[in-house]
Amino acid sequence: MSAPPRPAPALVGCRVVVVEAPRPVRPEPVDVDTLLRILAATGSDVVRITPPRADHAIPAGTKRTLYRIASGQVDAVLFPVAEALPGWLATVERLGMLDAIRERSRTSRLLLATTDAAATARLAESGMPASTSCGPTADDLARSALAPLTYGVLERRTAVGRLAVRSGGALIDGGFVPLSRGAVSILEALFVADGRVLTRGEIGQVLPGGRRSARAVEVAVARLRDSLGDGDLVQTVVKRGYRLAVLDED
Repeated sequence: MSAPPRPAPALVGCRVVVVEAPRPVRPEPVDVDTLLRILAATGSDVVRITPPRADHAIPAGTKRTLYRIASGQVDAVLFPVAEALPGWLATVERLGMLDAIRERSRTSRLLLATTDAAATARLAESGMPASTSCGPTADDLARSALAPLTYGVLERRTAVGRLAVRSGGALIDGGFVPLSRGAVSILEALFVADGRVLTRGEIGQVLPGGRRSARAVEVAVARLRDSLGDGDLVQTVVKRGYRLAVLDED
């Protein structure tokens, strides 16, 4: 009797979307129910969707999930079967969200993973870097896809410790701080800038609703600092804007 799959390290604060094929695939390369159990055991919030056929209406739940993917409220999207990818791509294009998702993938703020090298290549051709599972099981897919989140690859060394930004908050030296969507948007923008100063206008663009006033940005940054409990992570640069207190890697 084989041993049960081992869960990946904790992914508190992460949201993971599992995309299924519109029709059953036999034999099923990865058991989706097993994959969902593995992901749930890591502490992540797991959502499963099945994209509709091109001639069908897009369900409200699918629209909502794809909007979350495009707007930074999802950390990873997994494709347990290659047959799930065409419908997902077509639906994303129908909703006009391809560019936003492509940009998030390009900057490694959204992880994409498949079980099939050809599907991974198709994502790459669409401008979305992706990884291919290191093996045939649900455990292999979870580990391959989420390793950058669990092993410190997507971290910055800052004045207050090692920082990772997840869709639900911030991980600082292994301690999780839940944050509002607006706070995560600001912190993520500063994280991607990697120490570069962002103007109030640039930060206003990433807040929910976009094009926020300078005063609204100042209030949002103050709330972010309060939530973090440490004002040293987000620095004010007089007459210019804000930057993340990033330290050079040794």
